[in-house]
Amino acid sequence: MAKICCVGLCCMDHIFSVPHLPSGGGKHFATDYAGAVGGPAAVAAITAASLGHEAVFLGRLGNDVTGYTLTHGLTARGVDASEVRRVSGAASQISAVIVDAAGERMVVNYGAAGRPGTGLDPDPSWLPLARIAEADVLLVDVRWPEGAAAALAHARKHGVPSVIDADMAPYDTIGLISLADHIVFSEAGLSLVAKTGEIAAGLRRAFEITGRRVAVTQGENGCSWLEEGQLRHLPGFAVKAVDTLCAGDVFHGALAVALAEKRTFLDAVTFASAAAAAKCTRFGGSTAVPDRAAVEAFLQEHARPQAV
Repeated sequence: MAKICCVGLCCMDHIFSVPHLPSGGGKHFATDYAGAVGGPAAVAAITAASLGHEAVFLGRLGNDVTGYTLTHGLTARGVDASEVRRVSGAASQISAVIVDAAGERMVVNYGAAGRPGTGLDPDPSWLPLARIAEADVLLVDVRWPEGAAAALAHARKHGVPSVIDADMAPYDTIGLISLADHIVFSEAGLSLVAKTGEIAAGLRRAFEITGRRVAVTQGENGCSWLEEGQLRHLPGFAVKAVDTLCAGDVFHGALAVALAEKRTFLDAVTFASAAAAAKCTRFGGSTAVPDRAAVEAFLQEHARPQAV
């Protein structure tokens, strides 16, 4: 069993299923609802635990009811959340997520970091660095840059491979993402760094800037990455999406697991793509994260896309 340490955001997702995304005011009625742990690093930790490995989540929460609900939710899913920091006077983050019949989503987030004087303290000095040094793989997101930078630097010092979920952020991420061994962008995150929406050119520019392994997730269109300077692409699995919330987070968590298992990068991307696609077939955000048996069954039941 490998140990995956995840550093970053944990928030509460209130997820509502509706036939169509609202386009204006008025009263709308949901056909389904789920309350779930959200946040890229937190969901990646749930994914690692669901896939049979030891998962540790390190992040900040408010000293409030939502914070306690979230740590309980992580623990119930097999994640070690014993060293989460609770910040007095801060409110844990909450998101309202509206999901339509095609699986597309609208997210409204309330973040404590935006409330002057009552936000989550960005100071990473409390991080238990020994937990990072003993990990087989470190995964970070960009939602807490100070913590991610400290964790990545310590991982590099101790030879721990690292993955960053390089989504879009309201600051320049180049210095941060360059600390990671594997930079896996969202399309929006790649566009911000590379200053282009073209995938091949964007990845090559990102590699020039960082010198690291670079990849980009493309939703139903799969994943692209550079391998020895050549562009590789794995198409997405063909599924009927019910809920795409957390799909990217599941991909990153499963990729970290596959790297901890010493798989080739192509095999790791295939495994992560299968885990993310399987998640999309069920409603409920992180409550629908598949376990190892479900991913293996998915791979048996679905034709594997061929990488080019």
